[in-house]
Amino acid sequence: MPPFLEPDFEQAGAIALDAGQHGSFTPQQSEWIEAFYKNVEDRMLNIYGGARLRAWRINDRQELAEYWQEQADWFDQMLARMEEARKTLKGFCVPAPAALRSLIETLTELVGACRSAHQLLA
Repeated sequence: MPPFLEPDFEQAGAIALDAGQHGSFTPQQSEWIEAFYKNVEDRMLNIYGGARLRAWRINDRQELAEYWQEQADWFDQMLARMEEARKTLKGFCVPAPAALRSLIETLTELVGACRSAHQLLA
């Protein structure tokens, strides 16, 4: 089962909305949002590391293929959520924070890695 992730996405959304209404992030908002997305990225990497460790305990090839498909689907959902955040900011003509762009790149790589593992085993 994919992990439960609960960083404060609601607060990040509220900050993005406020930045959109004012045309940019305040320095405090910028600092918070960068730290938030960096934290999410770190958590995604930790979750992927944990997934790799759990995969070592699965001995059945089909079960392992299904496991990696589940992981790919979960990371893909997170990627869609982050791309939506970037799209929202773009709609307000507010550039995406560097940490969000980095997070999207990392999630894209994680989805690819999980899908590759699944395809190799399927």
